[in-house]
Amino acid sequence: MVLIKDPERNVMLVALHEGTEIVSYQSNDSITFQIIEGKMEFNTRKTSAAIGMGQVLTLNDKVKYRLTASEETVMLLSISKDAARNASGRSHRKEARVNY
Repeated sequence: MVLIKDPERNVMLVALHEGTEIVSYQSNDSITFQIIEGKMEFNTRKTSAAIGMGQVLTLNDKVKYRLTASEETVMLLSISKDAARNASGRSHRKEARVNY
């Protein structure tokens, strides 16, 4: 379910069945996965980790990854668009961290 869709960001509420995989794609955007309920396995070529309820994973670079739902999982998926990039290619993005 899409919660926010605007030029700067997209926020979606996602429900996944056990075993469902999310595979990376090439993007210059920052992606955040916030687990509301359930568990996910995060894997790259160099590392792997389990993330569970209340945990947040943010990817800022072009990292090839695979997320697999270890059980029924609900999460917020946020994509922050790199719309602040100017003609010179330098980013002027302002970032803020909010703790829930």
